[in-house]
Amino acid sequence: MLEHPVVVIGAGPAGLSAAMQLIRLGISSLVLERNQIGGLLNNAYWVENYPGFVEGISGPDLVTLFQRQAERLGITVSKEEVLSVDYEDKLFRIGTNKRELQAEILVAATGTKPRTLPQDLFFGNFEGKVYTDVYPLLGEKGSTILITGAGDAALDYALNLAKHNQVVILNRGSQIKGLSLLWDRVQKNSSIEYFPEMGITKVIREDDGRISIMAGTGATKNQFECDYLVTAIGREPELGFAAGKFIKQMDQLQEEKKLFLIGDLHNGSFRQTALAVGDGIRSGMEIGQILEKG
Repeated sequence: MLEHPVVVIGAGPAGLSAAMQLIRLGISSLVLERNQIGGLLNNAYWVENYPGFVEGISGPDLVTLFQRQAERLGITVSKEEVLSVDYEDKLFRIGTNKRELQAEILVAATGTKPRTLPQDLFFGNFEGKVYTDVYPLLGEKGSTILITGAGDAALDYALNLAKHNQVVILNRGSQIKGLSLLWDRVQKNSSIEYFPEMGITKVIREDDGRISIMAGTGATKNQFECDYLVTAIGREPELGFAAGKFIKQMDQLQEEKKLFLIGDLHNGSFRQTALAVGDGIRSGMEIGQILEKG
């Protein structure tokens, strides 16, 4: 008899919601999280389309509520990174950085990973200076922070960081890909500057610790100075736990309702907290029916 028949990888909105639904059905699950509870929601400046919050709520505040609810329900979240997953003899075998686990059903809510700039653009040591998330910088004040990208994430990051800093957005193209609502707010914010046609060509760590960035198109190049660089140039599904034979088994395991891919990992460009929560609840309900039938 397994201690936890269901293992959930990822403690973002999707993973936590799956665990919450399972515990309501009397099913024990173990949630594994390599970083921090909440996932990308920790980056969100203001969540306005999640029902129940009339005036909206900040991403970190919503994460706090999710975490408190999970704790009240007695959900176990273990901080460990899943390194490998195999499936044989009707069991998932999950290897983490701490131990080996087994489960009858696996829920993968690992979200997405960021695309990054090519390493050959960087010259110097950039430890603690270049980020793909903004939550490590939310306590920063009085700095100049440069963001590359022009999608929802880039605009949201800019609004979040501009509360206490000067922000520069560099768009390698000329089109804004983010919501017009966010773009309108960016344009009205005096702490944010925007530059189109500014693809980054070189990033240099100066002796004084600041960062010099060359950007532009063709022969025209501009130089920007900043304290931190944040890249927001797109994301892709985080499938680092899946390799080798398991990759080939995934489709069949999903059809057999033994493996559930939920949340941002599964939803492509439809990355919304409400959708992730719905995925988690639905998967929990389906798993409940499966286990009830034996």
